[in-house]
Amino acid sequence: MLQNMKPFLERLAGLLTAPLRHIRFTHLLFVAVLMFSGLSFWLSYEFRFDFQVPRAFAGERFFLLPYVASFKLLLFYLLRGHSANWRYVGIRELPGLFAHCFLGSAGLYIFSTLDTLFIVPKGVILIDFFLSLVLIGGARLGMRLIRENALVYLQQSRAARRRAALVIGAGDAGEMIIREISRNPRSGLHVKAIFDDDRDKRGLSVHGVRVEGGVEDVPSYVVANLIETAIIAIPSANKTEMKRIYDLLRGLDISVKTLPALYELIEGSSTLTQLRDIDITDLLGRDEIQIDSEQVESLIRGKVVVVTGAGGSIGSELCRQVLKRGPKRLVLIERSENSLFHIHRHLQAQSRGEARVSLVPLLCDVCDQARLDYEFQRFKPDLVFHAAAYKHVPMQESNPLECFRNNVGGIQSLARASDRAEVSRFLLISTDKAVNPTSVMGATKRICEMYCGAYGRLSKTKFMSVRFGNVLASEGSVVPIFIEQIANGGPVTVTHPEVRRYFMTIPEAVTLVLQATALGESGQLMVLDMGEPIRIVDMAQQLIQLLGRDPNEIPIQFVGLRPGEKLCEEIACVGEICRNTSHGKIKVFDQNERPSREIVNRIDALVSDLSWAATSEDFQRMVQEIVPEYNPPK
Repeated sequence: MLQNMKPFLERLAGLLTAPLRHIRFTHLLFVAVLMFSGLSFWLSYEFRFDFQVPRAFAGERFFLLPYVASFKLLLFYLLRGHSANWRYVGIRELPGLFAHCFLGSAGLYIFSTLDTLFIVPKGVILIDFFLSLVLIGGARLGMRLIRENALVYLQQSRAARRRAALVIGAGDAGEMIIREISRNPRSGLHVKAIFDDDRDKRGLSVHGVRVEGGVEDVPSYVVANLIETAIIAIPSANKTEMKRIYDLLRGLDISVKTLPALYELIEGSSTLTQLRDIDITDLLGRDEIQIDSEQVESLIRGKVVVVTGAGGSIGSELCRQVLKRGPKRLVLIERSENSLFHIHRHLQAQSRGEARVSLVPLLCDVCDQARLDYEFQRFKPDLVFHAAAYKHVPMQESNPLECFRNNVGGIQSLARASDRAEVSRFLLISTDKAVNPTSVMGATKRICEMYCGAYGRLSKTKFMSVRFGNVLASEGSVVPIFIEQIANGGPVTVTHPEVRRYFMTIPEAVTLVLQATALGESGQLMVLDMGEPIRIVDMAQQLIQLLGRDPNEIPIQFVGLRPGEKLCEEIACVGEICRNTSHGKIKVFDQNERPSREIVNRIDALVSDLSWAATSEDFQRMVQEIVPEYNPPK
């Protein structure tokens, strides 16, 4: 019955409120202040004389009523009480309201003292002050509450069913998000409880929502109350805290949201009430590393910098980070025309408004020795970041000779060109797959590390290498693949239930590269403290839940390890001695290598001797002569 009457009631409300659209709220506010000022003065006499006002005072009250009300209205206007946004009136408006009522009562007191004809009892003045506070302040607050509740009711009647939610965090961020959700039913959420580890907040209420317990109590509450969404309202939470919270929520069939991080709020890229899905980077279980900005900036500012593989995931981020630090010239070396076009255009847009930086896009293969020699002599680079390489393990297992030609031939050509051009520092980006490699890609990167280290002991150029694990969200990496599979309804394919990998974010990887280049010495190999390796199946399960999908609807399928893959990656080879550096998260390995000239000559000979006609057995044998620990799949 009520459902059938809703359209009629809405049309009737529209007709009744139509005249009000031509009346500004300020006009209504002035009328309300005038009315309640008069009512306050009238009732003050009633309360003062116990509702039996003497006839002399009754006549005096009737005569003074319009003057007192008009005087208070004038004060309200002069104090600009009408300028506050009535929709958000709150505790901040109390000082102005107090001043208005106090001045009104003070004026009435002065008038009573100076005028002998009309004597207003001092008790009436005092009562009038408090009544004015209550009536005028209560009226404004009441108008806001009526407006909000009416709006909420109308929106609730039009909105679909709201999802039961809980908030983790009873601080300022939690308060703001609860207030916003309660004021805006279009969010589709209804907050039923708050949880916070601060025991002093247990049992308290925030906007009518009770703090039910600590974070560890969330799973049982979710199950008992059919909660569908959990909101983590702790913008300052670090990675360790986020992982602890998510580990508690994992396995519950709920959607998990969080607020922007503090740096996003500071930069203005997000607002506090703007919810987002938990980023997989929140779940690394550790904080991202920090950079010594002064050291890195002094390394780059005013220098000529070369980045190879400039259009790739790491290379493009390197270009962006380098550009922020004011190089004299940034040379982009990339073999893919499309990738080079996009990164060059992006950097041109980024450089607008900053100090003038010369951007040079070079469509060039890093194996082209003659071209590299020409360009390096032409631009005389100070720094070279070598990020160009083939990286997909199964693909390189099918194309071992091309992988060797590109990865090892590339470091050979670049090292020679850098040495001849007297480059100051050269940094090779390597991978943990180079440790005790079982894949072609890992073996070639290990050879690159050896070549770079040996050249660093022979050349005036400082040659260094940096080794790190898998990069989250890089092109072709596991996270984008999982997201695509989840979007398609599954299955999510994982190679093995126990396969584990070290992970880091793209900004982390680039931070490491820049910092290592600044503090490293020639011939050194550096590695990031990446915490504990993460099980890939756990990451897949987390992504399914983070994307709001039912884990029971998205199957996980184990397809077996692919050629060249290992269950767990390592970070150190046999014989590598780990030492600390001035940066707490970066370690350096001193390698027990053979004579440097011998290593360079043997790798140069291998590059020359390997022909396209070589068999897989020939390739493996020749590589194992350089990297004895290379253990290819049988």
